[in-house]
Amino acid sequence: MSLEPSSSAPAVEVAAGYWAAREEAAARLEAMAAAARVDDELSEEEFQGNNQVQEDELLALRAIYGDDMVIFDNMDGLRCFQISLHYQLQGEIQVYMNVGTKETTETGDEGDDDDADDGLLYACSLQHLPPITLTCLLPRSYPSTRAPYFVVAAKWLDEPEVSRFCSVLDEIWAALPGQEVVFRWADWLCGSSWSCIASDDQMVLGPDASSAGADERAIGRSLILDSTIPLMHRYSDERSQEAFDQSVHECGVCLSENTGRNFIRLPCNHSFCLKCMESYCGIHLKEGSMTRLACPDTSCRAPLPPPVLRRLLADEGYARRESLALRRTLDTMPDVAYCPRCNAACVAAGDDAQCPACFFTFCARCGERRHVGDACVPAEDKLDDLLERQKLRASAREEQRSEAQREELLSLREVLRSTKQCPSCRMAIAKTEGCNKMVCDNCGTFFCYRCSRAISGYAHFVCPRSNGECGLFERVGRGRLPGQQARMDNHDLDEDVEIKEPGWMRALRYTCPTCGAKRTKAGANNLLVCRACHTRYCALCWKRVWEVSQHYGPWGDCQQRS
Repeated sequence: MSLEPSSSAPAVEVAAGYWAAREEAAARLEAMAAAARVDDELSEEEFQGNNQVQEDELLALRAIYGDDMVIFDNMDGLRCFQISLHYQLQGEIQVYMNVGTKETTETGDEGDDDDADDGLLYACSLQHLPPITLTCLLPRSYPSTRAPYFVVAAKWLDEPEVSRFCSVLDEIWAALPGQEVVFRWADWLCGSSWSCIASDDQMVLGPDASSAGADERAIGRSLILDSTIPLMHRYSDERSQEAFDQSVHECGVCLSENTGRNFIRLPCNHSFCLKCMESYCGIHLKEGSMTRLACPDTSCRAPLPPPVLRRLLADEGYARRESLALRRTLDTMPDVAYCPRCNAACVAAGDDAQCPACFFTFCARCGERRHVGDACVPAEDKLDDLLERQKLRASAREEQRSEAQREELLSLREVLRSTKQCPSCRMAIAKTEGCNKMVCDNCGTFFCYRCSRAISGYAHFVCPRSNGECGLFERVGRGRLPGQQARMDNHDLDEDVEIKEPGWMRALRYTCPTCGAKRTKAGANNLLVCRACHTRYCALCWKRVWEVSQHYGPWGDCQQRS
């Protein structure tokens, strides 16, 4: 007997494969079909009546269960079909494993509650459970005298529990003889049977045990529990993804709406459209900032897992991302240096290193050939020496050829002059604005920009051991003109510096009421803006201007233009 879907059956079968247990149900229905052939003799009128009732029942079941119902080819005129029944869970269900021994389970010795709880181990949380499949074969005498032949399969439950389901189905037929019962069976299996296997959104799967003595119409768990749990978890994820793909979502970046097939759902449960995520990842890949690649939601910032990045980035982009991640990891290791010839990563033993690719032995500190007993030449002196060598080249062809190298050397010299090195990974970092507490983007170390020492917080800037040398901010002090030095130490803020300036400039000098910076008034406009702290104030009354219309309005004492 072969249970293949009929050509006129619906297109999709949701519970296909392992959970449908189609071949096992076919083997057990084979014997039932043989018994159905020696059915009680029926009159022509009874046969026609049963045939019409079966046809109407199949039409009603197909309308109710849709794609969850598969009708197989008739076997000697007998109708056969399978219904996949799903539990409608309100939320996640907690699945536990009972790892108690088989002897304890058979004896039924409960013991203390503490001892019973010791045998339970948390397995996982599931949003969807695998289906319970009901496979039915309708004899010719159904529903007048005989019940349908059926097989109940729940391959994630033990066969004793599935056998109890079969007993309940027999009781339903015994209470309703001569009536259609398939829908009542299916309704009980996907509704009332839930109380037999779970309580308080928790379900306990029993230990591995023998299925001897189980009902032949029951198909239960045949795999060990450690193998069944991953299959249940994968099924739940597939059903969750299917529900996500069929629903409509709003992108948190561009605010467009589309189905889930055009979205990326991150492990943090935030979802964004494919177009936005591809552009987002492409920008970070182009700038080389893959370590900052996280969930675009500003309140989350969870890192993107590699499977998501592999989907969003092409093969070339993902390979570059892996290369950048490896290079950044190597940069944080203090004993790793790069060969000055082939740029291969090398493990340094002290100041000496040997390249595994070209076997060049060099100094890990200065990058030159290994020099035992000689001190390393400082980087600035080395750059100056290289610049002098470049200038002494007499050939115009060599001068033109080395122009790019000269510009690079000048750039390196400027970087060494205007940046500070991270005390951990020696990465050059420049400060453009803000406070003196810096964080290295390469290794994440916090350090002070003024003294280049590693710090753990803001206590460094108020610690007595600093003796006031390191201030949190570089602010503009009193007695300074915009053309003079704009940044002063914090201990100079309260000192007045004598400024030698012409008399006409002193007459037109207007001091900021907030930070004390001096500036000149140009033109007839009395609304001034401090170049240091950007405070707006009035040149006539020397007060801060919050609203221009109120300060210079009809009720104000000052005029905006004089």
